[in-house]
Amino acid sequence: MSAREDVAFLVGSQSREAILRALAVEPHRPTELAERCDCARETAQRTLAGFCDRGWVKKADGLYHLTPGGTMVHEQYERFTEAVECADRMSEFLADAAEICENAPPGVLGQMNITTAADNDPHAPLNRYLTIVGNEPVDRFRGVAPIVSRVFNESAEAVLGENTRMELIVDRGVLERSIDAYPDSFERARELDQFELRIAEESLDFGLLVVDGHGIVSAYDEHNNMTALVDGDAPEVVSWVESLYESVRSTSVPVGRLEP
Repeated sequence: MSAREDVAFLVGSQSREAILRALAVEPHRPTELAERCDCARETAQRTLAGFCDRGWVKKADGLYHLTPGGTMVHEQYERFTEAVECADRMSEFLADAAEICENAPPGVLGQMNITTAADNDPHAPLNRYLTIVGNEPVDRFRGVAPIVSRVFNESAEAVLGENTRMELIVDRGVLERSIDAYPDSFERARELDQFELRIAEESLDFGLLVVDGHGIVSAYDEHNNMTALVDGDAPEVVSWVESLYESVRSTSVPVGRLEP
């Protein structure tokens, strides 16, 4: 039998998947598996026979156990299932942010919340962003902004306290539009000692924020509308978002050093 045939056998019925998962918890008799997995005893026995033929299961003292090979199949199948579910759940975000996620460590995206724009709630990603940022001063704020937005400016001002360390990266186009649209806000920001504005060499097409142990990455369409946002506070998530931020920061310069 080929590996493809083995996979086809496993996914051929939900009861086979359920039996494999049950055996991964503890050994069972066929009758116990039938009750636990809501299938006929004959179905459980045929499944166990198929698993034994493939070396995934062995019988000892009347109980069926997973072999090391069966344990490997179970673990990899669960990972694959989780990856498919994650890709489906995040399909809208990945459609606009595929390049961002190419080097994401395994499992990181699966730990993140996803918020997408919908016909009945087109501003859901933006509202999620504002909820995470809040309106109380934060210790540290590091962001990447690919668009000019009054809402983003006001949300940043709301969390800027006397001891807040804030750093924002934009590209030259966003800088020029910000100066034209909000000249007073731009000058006030430049006068703040705890705020640094940096300019990226290349145009930015995604948003990013790391704020007090929470990471956010946002995707935009061709009209500069935020289409989806992923966020999380797990250490692996924050570490990944920080690495994205540092990769952008490494090619940026403080606005004071920007050449005319």
